[in-house]
Amino acid sequence: MNAESSSSAALERMKAAAERPSGPAATGAGGGSRSDRVPDSAAESATEASTESSRKPAADQPRLRHASTHETQGPLESFNDWLDSLGEPDWDKVSQSIYESPTTMKAAYERQKAHREAERQRRAEEKAAAERQAEIERQRAAEQAEADRLEAERLAAEEAELEARRQAEEEALLEQERLLELQRAEEEALRREMERQEHEEWLARQRERETWALQVAARESDGTDWVPPAERRAMLEERGENLTDAQLLERARASLPEWRHRDRIVEKAQAIEASTVRRTRPVATATGPEPAPAPHGYIPPYNLPSREPDPAPTPLDLLRRVTVTVAYLAFVLGGVYGLGFLGEDATGPWLHELHQGRFAGGFSMLSMAFWHQLIWPVLWVALGIYTVHQWLPSQASADRQRATGWRVAVALVGTVAWFVLARTGIMLGVELFVWLALGYLLVDSVHQLNLYTARNRVERAITDGMIGLFTGWALIFAATNASVWLQSLGINLLWIPGPVWTVLTLVVVVWGTAMMSMTERGRISIALGLSWGLASILVPRLVGSMPSVWVAIVAAMGLFMVLLATENRRYRINHAEHRAALGHEVDEF
Repeated sequence: MNAESSSSAALERMKAAAERPSGPAATGAGGGSRSDRVPDSAAESATEASTESSRKPAADQPRLRHASTHETQGPLESFNDWLDSLGEPDWDKVSQSIYESPTTMKAAYERQKAHREAERQRRAEEKAAAERQAEIERQRAAEQAEADRLEAERLAAEEAELEARRQAEEEALLEQERLLELQRAEEEALRREMERQEHEEWLARQRERETWALQVAARESDGTDWVPPAERRAMLEERGENLTDAQLLERARASLPEWRHRDRIVEKAQAIEASTVRRTRPVATATGPEPAPAPHGYIPPYNLPSREPDPAPTPLDLLRRVTVTVAYLAFVLGGVYGLGFLGEDATGPWLHELHQGRFAGGFSMLSMAFWHQLIWPVLWVALGIYTVHQWLPSQASADRQRATGWRVAVALVGTVAWFVLARTGIMLGVELFVWLALGYLLVDSVHQLNLYTARNRVERAITDGMIGLFTGWALIFAATNASVWLQSLGINLLWIPGPVWTVLTLVVVVWGTAMMSMTERGRISIALGLSWGLASILVPRLVGSMPSVWVAIVAAMGLFMVLLATENRRYRINHAEHRAALGHEVDEF
């Protein structure tokens, strides 16, 4: 509103200034406009009056004196006249323009603002379109790159597959060549092995032929069969000569004297060397792991001890030792219970008093005297020593312990089972099968000890001795259980008298046990275990309620023979080793 008022006042002043030259009316009008604000209607009236006055003819207006209309005018006057001839401006329009200038400016501003907003939107749309186009280009580029990557990967995969196929073909070719080479090598090795075996077979046959020819020549010479061992003599016949027996015998007759002489010289030299080494070498302790070598010129009649170190212990070795220990503890407790040390029960306190004296000395021809039970404390002590010995570091993974430990553990548990059966009275022949199984396990244990000879005296005394004692007792006690079982059932096999069967059983047991006790260097502990059982059978057959002179005689002879055979074996081996050490000839076993 202030801007509009100022514009109106300015317009009024301009009108007043324009009307002043017209006359007094103009002056009055001008003076009025300077002091007071004229409303729009008054202004319009004044404007109309001035316009009418201007339209009056020039004759009505006063003329200047001395004025000449034909005076000469200069350029400035001409310019002013030109300006005066332009006419008066349309003040209404000017006033209206001034009045409307704010609105016009505002509209122009709004138009400019709208133009700028439209321009900004246009630019934003162009930018968005450019971004969308760029995004589309990026997507196209990414899709193209992905397509290129997939194509490159496909090509790389195809190339890798081709390369892998090529390598596989090359490897297959190489593998085929290797297999062919291996097959050729195996065929060559097989051919050589067959040739070697054929040569060894021919060599063995030839040595047998040559040994026969040399023994024939020796008998013809001095009546003995002694000839040099095959490994210390040259061959009489080369392969391919195909000599007849007569030709081979002629060569043997010609070569035997010289070979005998050379062999005696070699044996004496070896014996002297061995005795010298024994005198100069310090005595080894009994627990040393190194076994004593056999004297030179002497071939022992048993497997020599292994000089190879024991393998590394395994968890199975620990389990074996724990099992043997637990079985031994059960063996002792079962024996204490079975023999009657825990007190009386409904059937009697002691083993020989149970079941109407079934285990007494007068029940059958092979029944033992009551004092045979004294062997059980001896076995407790012996097998306890064996159980402790197996825990030594030198026995942790020994081959002999691995071969016998599980068998001995099962035998100990089987003995406990027999004690329970004997104590409860549930027999039914089961006790016989228990002792037959025990005998088999212990005989097999002795066989394993023969395969793995003791490396020193401690192993021979503890492992071999304790197992041998248990084995000898088990064999004779198994025969006793068989006799008790048959007697309890009243069985008479083939209507042959009982003493005859008893004598036959004793002969078989004594013969088998004697053969087993004569293994290795002579197993005296087996003979002692059997002898205790034979003595326990011998006494009741002489002074008991069921006497039998023949059974007593056979038991006594068996006891004497098994001890004599075992000691003879031990003596012959010691004597042979002594003679070989001195360089003398040794008879073959």
